[in-house]
Amino acid sequence: MDRSDFNNVQKCGSPLLFLTREEMELVHSGALQVLREVGSDIQHEGAREMLRKVGCGVKGKRVFMPEGLVEWAARQAPSHIHVYDRDGNIAMDLGGRNVYYGTGSDCPTILDVYTGEHRPFTYKDMEDGAKITDALPQLDFLMCCGLMYDYPVTSYEHQYAVMLRNSTKPQVVTAANRESISNITKMAIAVRGSLEELSKRPLFIMYNEPTSPLNHTFDAVDKLIYCAENQLPTNYSPCMMTGATGPITNAGGLIQADAECLAGLVIHQLARPGAPIVFGGAMYNMDLKCMQPTYCSPESIVNNIALAQIGRDLYHVPTWGFTGCSGGKVFDAQAMNESAQYVFAVGFGGVNLNHDVGFMNYGLTFSYEMLVAANETISQMRRVFDGVVFDRSHMAIDIIKKVGPKGHYLSEEHTLEYNAEMWLPDLTDRADLEKWERDGRTTFEQRVKARAIDIIENYKPKPLTPEQDAAVDEILRLADAAAEKK
Repeated sequence: MDRSDFNNVQKCGSPLLFLTREEMELVHSGALQVLREVGSDIQHEGAREMLRKVGCGVKGKRVFMPEGLVEWAARQAPSHIHVYDRDGNIAMDLGGRNVYYGTGSDCPTILDVYTGEHRPFTYKDMEDGAKITDALPQLDFLMCCGLMYDYPVTSYEHQYAVMLRNSTKPQVVTAANRESISNITKMAIAVRGSLEELSKRPLFIMYNEPTSPLNHTFDAVDKLIYCAENQLPTNYSPCMMTGATGPITNAGGLIQADAECLAGLVIHQLARPGAPIVFGGAMYNMDLKCMQPTYCSPESIVNNIALAQIGRDLYHVPTWGFTGCSGGKVFDAQAMNESAQYVFAVGFGGVNLNHDVGFMNYGLTFSYEMLVAANETISQMRRVFDGVVFDRSHMAIDIIKKVGPKGHYLSEEHTLEYNAEMWLPDLTDRADLEKWERDGRTTFEQRVKARAIDIIENYKPKPLTPEQDAAVDEILRLADAAAEKK
């Protein structure tokens, strides 16, 4: 499904911008200084040798990058990435201020929608999460939601198979290492037909990250190189806890995060200039009273949107973001407040690819109720971005003249015609008190829970073809057999 009509954020005349051009240049200059003087630990020998050959200083595993190389890399990356659904239709145009929303990944626990308890995530939960995401019209892509413990070595491959079988929407995938992302790629090829077709019409984006501060592990770099070599889109997102793994100030966090993103960008573009990559990251300040990353604090929202602004307006690359999440432990007012703030903030900020819808408990717990509720918030936000239309019919001067003083507009055809443009809620109550009481006095939380359960129990996603399904099974069989031999 082409989601371009959902991107009326482009109509927002005054986007949310936290940085001036001069301030973005200050962050960029600071990041260049860090990369040149402090350096980055690159744990991948092949990447270090590649960097050495283009003029980087290398001392042991520490690599020092010159400014010209970094700025060369930023110029190579494409400004737009087009992502397609399982059926091969354009689904997302990542770039500019287009805004898309999807789930998060790898939560160890789930808030059980039936019992309200926190418990370990299961294979069935992953199926349910993919089905719910597929069913909700405002969700543009899916991640695996939680960690699967049924397959300790090949969990990422089995997670991807679940997503592939239970939704036609594009995915953002996680992978353990090069072998893992290679197996995932094979499953996507089973749908597309060839690696060439998959690179032309990518079905997934790989999620990848450095380890703050300024450390780039072997597997993270190896996956980065794999995606570049195969022209498969990826991100490289630091998940920094400012005050713990990064400076606690916004400016300091931005400079370190920018340096970490740029180091990955350099390696990625050296592996294959022009390969598609998404820019951005997270800076969650540590609350030193409870020693938790705050995840949805004002500082975190500012930092994440500001780093994406640098990616879009200074480097001209697609951007990565966070949204629809909460530090709350249950689906309550705090959870909805934090989730809704984040949904609107990244929307106004024009961040392209926003994940973690449904996250609670600092990313440790997934909630289907949060996912369903956020679908309503995203829908409302997108209607806000429609703004005001100024043409003769919308300005309605002729109708104002016709009705005149003391008249009413209820019976006018103009009212009936344009009522269809008004936003209609799905789960939000608009009834009067008497009707609400007749309908059972339900709360928003109760209606959300009922909707999530209804999708789990009744929604039927479009299946893979028998040939595609058999190919996925064979890839999983070979991956599991290889894992048993190790």
